[in-house]
Amino acid sequence: MKQALLAIIILAIGAAAFCALRSTSTGLRRELVMQQAAWQTQTQQLAQLYLVKQQVIERTSENKRLFAALPPLPALQQLEQKILAGDSLRNLSAAESEQLLAELGFNWNTSGDYLIVSKKSLDGIDYDGMKGVNLTKAALETLAITPEERGVIEAMTKQLNETRSTWVLEHVQRTEPSGNVLAQYSLPVDEAFSQSQMDIYTNGIFNALGQERAQWLEDHSQEWMQAVGLLAGENMSKVPKALLDTLPADAYGPKPTTMKVERYQSGDQWHLNLTLQQGGGTMTTSVNPWQPFPEAFRTLFPGGWQELAEREGFELPPEFNKKK
Repeated sequence: MKQALLAIIILAIGAAAFCALRSTSTGLRRELVMQQAAWQTQTQQLAQLYLVKQQVIERTSENKRLFAALPPLPALQQLEQKILAGDSLRNLSAAESEQLLAELGFNWNTSGDYLIVSKKSLDGIDYDGMKGVNLTKAALETLAITPEERGVIEAMTKQLNETRSTWVLEHVQRTEPSGNVLAQYSLPVDEAFSQSQMDIYTNGIFNALGQERAQWLEDHSQEWMQAVGLLAGENMSKVPKALLDTLPADAYGPKPTTMKVERYQSGDQWHLNLTLQQGGGTMTTSVNPWQPFPEAFRTLFPGGWQELAEREGFELPPEFNKKK
């Protein structure tokens, strides 16, 4: 009896295992069929893409051959295509820029007095923007400053000069001549006053000319601003910060403006020498009729070298008499 029961149990387990294996085998066959179908579909798609690729390559090669056989476009049409394609005008060559200007009517023969150039070219042109209280001719013409704009700017610089003259008369320091030193004057550092004048000037030109032209005028007025005291210290705006950090603070800080006239002998002749310390820099030159009188002290001596010599009681070199 027990043996019969054991046999039945074994047969039941075997049947269950057989059914499970059969079910698993059926699922695997079904999955394999699905994977084969997907693989065939992908293979067909890949074959189609390869065919399309070959057709594109063939058409590209044919188009290149046809384009190569065409005669080259005229230079003007090439330039038109380059501009219409969105290429920046900054990327045009010098010849292309000149050709474009010529097509627009701007060339060497457009005007006998003027030449049209790019704004970028102005960076390489050196000229003084201001002289005294007036705009220079170069600044007026280069920046196309109108009479109305000129009037506004020069009225402002004239007022600045009057304010500066009052300050100079109140703060100038005279050193008594001694030995070969015939005259010596100095102006102390007043950063607040210089900055206030600088603000008035920059605000005035930017309001009158707008951002772009005013920036050019300011860049070309650095020496003038130094000479008339708008800059209390040396202009270090174009010096890399990394280099500035390596310099001691007193190397470029504000320093008094000093004018010293000395007499020195060369052979059997006596000459005069000017030493001007201003904005952290020092200039040494001979005193002669062609050497401009220091602008910072012109308020004290409107007559220049002659008035200084009369005031301090020394004689000017013979060249001054020859000039007359």
